[in-house]
Amino acid sequence: METMNPSPIPLGLDYIFAVRRHQKRATRLRFAADVLIQHRGRKGQLPPVRSEHPMLRVAGPEDLDDLHAFEVRCFRDHPFRRDHVEWILGNDHALTLVQDGTDGFVAVMMLLFEGRSCRVLSIGVARNARRRGIATGLMQAAEALCRERKMGTVRLEVSTRNLAAIELYRGLGYRTDGVLYGYYSWGEDAYSMTKNLAPEPSPRISPPTEPSRSININL
Repeated sequence: METMNPSPIPLGLDYIFAVRRHQKRATRLRFAADVLIQHRGRKGQLPPVRSEHPMLRVAGPEDLDDLHAFEVRCFRDHPFRRDHVEWILGNDHALTLVQDGTDGFVAVMMLLFEGRSCRVLSIGVARNARRRGIATGLMQAAEALCRERKMGTVRLEVSTRNLAAIELYRGLGYRTDGVLYGYYSWGEDAYSMTKNLAPEPSPRISPPTEPSRSININL
């Protein structure tokens, strides 16, 4: 598989948001993450909109029609409304990442940044591109962005019936916080899941208060 040479140009969220505030055509900014290369979200060259190896980029207002059409195709029964997608695109604290393909969007991810937490509003992969590791790459790219932003957690909600997605998230280290009964407008329940991005501190062992020849540690 061909790969693109990595670029030393940093592309953090602060820069992305600055461009979005002062330029209407945010799609001229290309998000540097190749989800097809070992799914590591590595920084790469600024790619064209259409390329042999699709890359993630930041969506702008001009993508509204295509984004809503993708929602309808990907989530046939319960897509986001057009005005909902438009609100996300226009929110300075939200970011929509898209992966372009030769026949339209291959994948879309919508993120909302709240303090030191990132919430995954939506993640979708075109039906003819599923089970190729693209969703894993999207999640890892989102986590890389959050680490750049010094965020501590990533949160999401997932239908209790979406077993494939639940397995994916658990495999990536997400933990179930609880059940949200009737979370969706159509009455379906959801799991609330969270991943802590901050490295966990090493356990501290206090010295024994009395002489001892050994300390038992349960690992």
